[in-house]
Amino acid sequence: MKLKFLLGFLLLTTLTFSQNGTVSGVITDKEYNNEPLPFANVLIKGTTIGTSTDDNGKYSLSVKPGSYTLEIGYLGYETKEIPFTIKAGEKKVINYTLAASGVQLEDVVITHSVLKEKESVLLQEQQKAVEITQVIGAQELSRKGVSNAEAAVTKTSGVAKQQGAKNVFVRGLGDRYNSTSLNGLALPSDDPEYKNISLDFFGTEVIQNVGINKVFNSSLLGDVGGANIDIISKELGSGSELQIGISSGFNTQTIGSNFFLIDGNNWFGTQRTESNITNLNNYTFRNNLKPNEQNLQLNSGFSISGGKKFQVGEKNSLSLYLVGSFDNGYLFTEGNIKQTNSIGTVYQDQKFEKYNYTVSQLLMNNMKYKFGEGHSISLNNILIHNNNQTYGTYFGINNPEQVGDVEYLVRQQTNDNLLLVNQILTNIKISEKLKYNVGVAFNTVTGNEPDRRSNNYLLRDGFYAPQTNSAGENERYFSKLDEKDLVANTNFIYDFSKDEKTNLIEVGGDFRHTNRRFDAYTFNHNFSSRIETDVNNPDFIFNQNSIDTGVFNLITGRGNSNNPRVFDPFYYDATRIIGAGYGKLTYSFSKKLTSIVGIRGEKINQEVEYDTNIASSKNVGPSKLDNTYILPSLALKYSLTEKNILRFNASKTYTYPQFKEVAPFKYQDVSFSSQGNPNLIASDNYNFDIKFEKYFGKGEIVSLTAFGKLIQNPISRSEIPSAGNTLTYLNVGEDATIFGLELELRKNIINDPNDSDVKNSLSFGLNASYLNTQVNLDQNSIAQFTNETSELQGATPLLLNTDLTYGQKIGKSEITSTIVFNYFSDRVYSIGTRGFENIIEKSIPTLDFVSKIKLNENFQVSLKGNNLLNPSFKLSREGANGGDNIILRDYKKGINCSLGFSYSF
Repeated sequence: MKLKFLLGFLLLTTLTFSQNGTVSGVITDKEYNNEPLPFANVLIKGTTIGTSTDDNGKYSLSVKPGSYTLEIGYLGYETKEIPFTIKAGEKKVINYTLAASGVQLEDVVITHSVLKEKESVLLQEQQKAVEITQVIGAQELSRKGVSNAEAAVTKTSGVAKQQGAKNVFVRGLGDRYNSTSLNGLALPSDDPEYKNISLDFFGTEVIQNVGINKVFNSSLLGDVGGANIDIISKELGSGSELQIGISSGFNTQTIGSNFFLIDGNNWFGTQRTESNITNLNNYTFRNNLKPNEQNLQLNSGFSISGGKKFQVGEKNSLSLYLVGSFDNGYLFTEGNIKQTNSIGTVYQDQKFEKYNYTVSQLLMNNMKYKFGEGHSISLNNILIHNNNQTYGTYFGINNPEQVGDVEYLVRQQTNDNLLLVNQILTNIKISEKLKYNVGVAFNTVTGNEPDRRSNNYLLRDGFYAPQTNSAGENERYFSKLDEKDLVANTNFIYDFSKDEKTNLIEVGGDFRHTNRRFDAYTFNHNFSSRIETDVNNPDFIFNQNSIDTGVFNLITGRGNSNNPRVFDPFYYDATRIIGAGYGKLTYSFSKKLTSIVGIRGEKINQEVEYDTNIASSKNVGPSKLDNTYILPSLALKYSLTEKNILRFNASKTYTYPQFKEVAPFKYQDVSFSSQGNPNLIASDNYNFDIKFEKYFGKGEIVSLTAFGKLIQNPISRSEIPSAGNTLTYLNVGEDATIFGLELELRKNIINDPNDSDVKNSLSFGLNASYLNTQVNLDQNSIAQFTNETSELQGATPLLLNTDLTYGQKIGKSEITSTIVFNYFSDRVYSIGTRGFENIIEKSIPTLDFVSKIKLNENFQVSLKGNNLLNPSFKLSREGANGGDNIILRDYKKGINCSLGFSYSF
């Protein structure tokens, strides 16, 4: 009976599908010699049936017999409606060539749109743009095994990551010279030490593409000297989709290690964040100093994404797209650190072991409502939680007072960050020639460093004891950052193009209001004499009994209980308000020559009040900056031929001191401390670029860019004469100059990998940059620079990224394997002062491999190997007076291997 029922059901299903007809065809691009147009939208009007064309412009839809209207559209192009009638079982072919609808903004300035993930699509957009831009999409990220936005941008020319720096360097310019946005709206920072949010927060599961805007245009906020990095979040591309992915992996030098984890944290990254000390005579810290242990470290990941599009009436639609993910990873490193005096004598020489556990969770919602003729409103919500736990030990000499003295330092640190982004983006088509866009975002960031534990023990006379030199040698530290960021931008775009000439006027404005509150509490242990301590069980000494018996006294950063403000935090409270207006004129002098002239006026006011371990604004006044800027920009595009393009950009921008850089709060790290400087002033930046591009096939390009920058009053982190290796922020000289070249090449060696008709393909990509930088150092500076000039900190003279991808199709299966190689040359890590020479970060080659096996239309397996060469990461101080270089830090990260599975429904 069951068998008959099953056979009947299958027969009915077969008959039902056989009654449908199929409409298919190829959509081509009239603006590019009728080449196939990838990712054009093709749908049956008045229904939820729809799709997008593939890389070859092909589409196919299955419909029931009847009369319909086929609607074909693409951003910036006409929307074509074609009536047709189809019979049961009929295969109807409808081909069409789309033409541009006049000339829209998207033809000259790259902005985000649905489905801009494929390399060929993004390259085509780059070719059409007037301004210089570079975008890396989801397809390329997947091919190269990239896991987040930070790794994505370092695969582009002129972008590098530096040891010890949280964010990237663009053309030698670090965090303070760059800006970060999501869907064109500015993002706040998660860390008081940095201007920009950590790019590794944004996993590839939420990224449609990442734009690296190395040239300024008047629609961007003016506080940018290196690049604006704009992350475009994913949207639903088809009628409905659902995908689930899981992965697991390991690090070669971590998986079998006995691994230490900080007490008070857990696998999910939650922890006890608040201090409950209200009486210095009560030792009621809730976390132990002794770490937890485990011996099996497997990295893991899980993601789920999906969405559905709903038709609302005849012309309106609502799409919903949701993403959720969980990732964690373990890393064990061991190595050596050294420090020297100005004549090259080593006074610190320690072996270290570090155990690092990271975990993150992400939720994203995108809702987009399209209505009327070209109107839309989008709601984007992103919640990202990132938790980083580090347990480190350092053993060896550190400026010993007596012969035989050895130091043993244990530092336990957790950084817990929570980002909530809420955006509303609206696009209104007032008429065929006039459009209005507005975006509003309210973002919040919470950054905690809860219960950082630093314990310094001295091995002398055969036993360990807590250091007695300073109460701060044994410290528990709690800090919290709360930031609220309101961002808005708006613009009108009027199109008066005619006779195949691009003519546009854009006027708009921006507003940003940022408020940050940073609080820090410090509890120090004041030992009056040496007490023998078991370093493997420190809680035996650090407890209530030791306070009761007078072994140590507990004091805060403000002193003992005699101070009525003993439990008040050190803090700074900062506010920045930016108001701006701009205008842009896009004008075609001829079919070959197009220009964009922009002007931007920006008013910025910043005030920082503080009461810290160094100074109080109640006594010396707050740090205030109030500036008005007029920022011009010019872009020229000259098409030598259709495939050979010459571009030129010039602009003026500025770089503003960040909150932490002007707040005199002292932050203590393992081997240095840092503090702000209320006397900083802003830098002025003058930028130019000239670029030649040659497009010689689908997805193929060779380009060469020459660029230069002049920075007046450059800001840099520098060492100042004091005990404890204190770093601060200074205007290090009158000016700095940057000149460089960037080369990009993409070539299909065997067939086009995006051509669905070929069985195998081999493609090659390369981008390289050469950089020459010079800072004329201020010889009257408090930093007392060793040399008169230097290269910029973090500037990489030679940077190389290259990849080789092989694809093989066997029936419905497909294998794509990519090898990615990266190399950067020696570069300045820190500029030398007080007789010290520069610290150099030594060159590093890295090699990654990723292979994806698509077994059928639904199931995919991926295999990744990262850091296959496992090079040594080294910092070296140049030898004093021509002496030998000293390796200050030396360690390896191990090889990461992972296996992943995904299923699309």
